[in-house]
Parts: sequence; C-alpha cells; structure tokens
Amino acid sequence: MTQTTERRKGRRPPLVLDLETADWSARGAVSATAADRTIPVQRALPGEHVIAEVHRGRPWRGIARDVLRPAPERIEPPCPYYARDCGGCQWQHMTYDAQVITKRRLVDREMERAGVDIRVGRAERMKEPWRYRRTAALAIGWEAGFRPLLRRGIVEIHDCPISHSSIGGLADEINRLLRSGAIPNYHGRVWLDCTVVGSDTEPALQVLIQGISGLTLEEHPELPDVAQRVASLPGVASVAYRHRSGRPVPLVGDLMSRIEIGGRDMWLPAGSFVQTNLVMVPHVMQRMQALLQERAATEAADIYGGVGTFGLTLAPSVGHMTLIELDPLAVEAARRTAGEWRLENVSFVSRHAERALPELPPLDAAIVDPPRSGLGVTVTSALTANRVPLILYVSCAPPSLADDLAAFQGDGYRITSLDIFDFYPQTYHVESLAVLERC
Repeated sequence: MTQTTERRKGRRPPLVLDLETADWSARGAVSATAADRTIPVQRALPGEHVIAEVHRGRPWRGIARDVLRPAPERIEPPCPYYARDCGGCQWQHMTYDAQVITKRRLVDREMERAGVDIRVGRAERMKEPWRYRRTAALAIGWEAGFRPLLRRGIVEIHDCPISHSSIGGLADEINRLLRSGAIPNYHGRVWLDCTVVGSDTEPALQVLIQGISGLTLEEHPELPDVAQRVASLPGVASVAYRHRSGRPVPLVGDLMSRIEIGGRDMWLPAGSFVQTNLVMVPHVMQRMQALLQERAATEAADIYGGVGTFGLTLAPSVGHMTLIELDPLAVEAARRTAGEWRLENVSFVSRHAERALPELPPLDAAIVDPPRSGLGVTVTSALTANRVPLILYVSCAPPSLADDLAAFQGDGYRITSLDIFDFYPQTYHVESLAVLERC
C-alpha cells in the first residue's frame, strides 16, 4: 500500500525510530520515549537499544525490528510465525526463567500500585512450557490463523508450538479447504473456537463457529455445509455455531463433550469456558483443597463456577457446595458431571453472582474465578455482606485482581497469601491464587 493510500484511509505510515527501552508496560510490551511520548514497544526487553517500527495511532505503538544491544535474557524465538508478528505470543524472545521472574515482579507491581499488603509467595512453573494450550480461536479470511500485532489481517498458521498438536493439525486442514474454495473467505469476521476435549490418549476437537455479532442461518445459509466439511477433518468430534442470541446451536454432533481434567471426566458444552492449561489446573486445586480441609468448611460456594472445574472437584472437601454460574449450558453440564460423580452435596444457581449471593446462607468459604474484568464493586460488596471468613480468589488478570483485593482489604479482609501459576508460558498472562481471611 502506498503512503498516499495510507493517508486516504486515515492511516499514516509507520515511523522507524531508534529507541532505548525502559521498564515493562502493558500487554507484554516495554516502554520507550520519543517525540515527548511514551511508546509501548512489543518484541523488546527492558534496557535494550532497538530500531522500532512505530504506528502512530491512538496511542502510538511500536514493534522492535532490529536489536542493536540485546538484554542478557534475550533468545531466538523458536516459532517461525513469531517473526511474522503473530499476536498469539508476546515473550518467545525471552528465556523461560526470565518470563517467570518477570511475571512475579509485575504481579507485585500491581499490588503495590493498588496499595495491597501482599507480595507473591510461590511461583509454580511448567516443566515443559510448550504444547499446553487446549483452546484457540482461528480467524477465517483468505487464510486461517491468528491476529497479528499492530495491524489488521491474519497470520496463516499450520502449527502452533504452544498449542496442542490437534489445533495445529486443524489449522493446516482449514487452510487447505480455504485454498480449494471449500470454505468461504469471511474476511476475518468469522472464526473457529477450537477446544481439545477427550483425554490425552484419545483427544478430539470441539469446534464452535463464531461471528463478530453472532450468526444466523438466514444470513449464512452455507454454515451447515461448512460444518460438514470441518467435521470431516481428522479428530473433529462436533461443530456448532454461535447464534446471534448468544446460544450455541449444534450443526454436527452433540453440544456436550467429555473432557478429562485432573484425571476425571467432566462434561463441557461448546462455547462454555474451560481453562486452556489443564496440566497446571490440578496444582491450583491441590492448594485450594488443603485450605478448605484445614477450615472444615460446612457451607461453601463456587462463584463463576462454569462447568464445575473447581467447585465439583472440591465438593468432597466441604459440607455443602453451591455452584453459581450464569451460563445455563454450563450449569447443565455441571449437573450431569455431579450426577456421574455421585455428588449429593452440591446445588446449582444459574443467576448473576451479585443477585445469587444475598440469597445464600452464611458461607464458610467462597471460591471466585471471575473474568478478566474482575469481581467489581457489586460482587465484592455481596461477599463482604455475607461475611465469608475465607475467600479463594483465582485470577488471570493482575490489574483487576489488585483492585478487588484493595477493596476487600478496605472492608476488613487480610490477604494471607498470593501465589502465581504459570498457565500461559511464552505470553505475559499469568494465573494467580489469592487467599483472603476476614479479620
């Protein structure tokens, strides 16, 4: 594209700047200063001298193209798509030891920012920091793959070294179908949410076709044919699509699939949340189980319980467990799993957490695993109103975790421990477990 075309479309061509990097910024970038601006630079490390391509949007953002003075922890990224600006990873250019150390430091920095009186204790890492992802979203355009950094389009993927091999195999096959014209070009407005279900010995793929504003068969009459072609690929067990109403609709196979978590089968509907790293989930469960057994909790609740990954597994450690989850399909799956596990001490509430909590009896313990936005004022207020003596807070977003912990701290809670679990190697994301006790 020429500079004239760039300007006509309202986008100025990027600058090439000589930058000295400073400390970590947001989203795995490092900050640098130029033209009286602080610029987040991807693919850089603190203390480096880089030549960066800087895009002048709102805000300005950069990506390191040449490294003139590398940091000691810099390595050569092993993934061929990383050099093509694939946005799935941010930190493949850093040693794994440095990644874990940096995540600890960044979580501590968020706690300090929010005024929370705790710092990270344990940092549990993966023995093998590759092939851990069990979920992925493949954007569909002229090719199938992941979104790139700082620009539009799709990076064509034929394998992903942080993902289960079944996901890479599916991406390769989808690209073959796109080249043959068997699947239409959706120009990036449609993507395939892929989840590896089944077990390690017999994996299968659950695929959900999603659109930016949902899909309907009236607007996309080709969907059944697309689903049949995808379902014919090796390892694909089911294909559904997300209707504009928000509900998933089956096209091939069942909405519900079995997935093995922590050595036990659970039910998972297409489109419902499940942790992408099932190797590390048992580490978090063991820590929570020990805390609940120490307290001999009679009444407990799993808030944002999903399909019951935590709540059902921990139910034998408490007198009674209430699972609160808004997604009715996830609740249906959790009920089915509880029945197969013969759990008789679990009840289910399919409502917003802030509406369900005031109707519960006094709790001895609560498990919370909210979305990235955190609990917010309404749910933290409902928990403090219940005067829950023990809260186990699982989080994938340190900024919202820090804000919520600050609110709990102001309402009479003491944060007794904060551990991190590296669910997402090669990226800036990290899972945390905070333990809160009412003073």
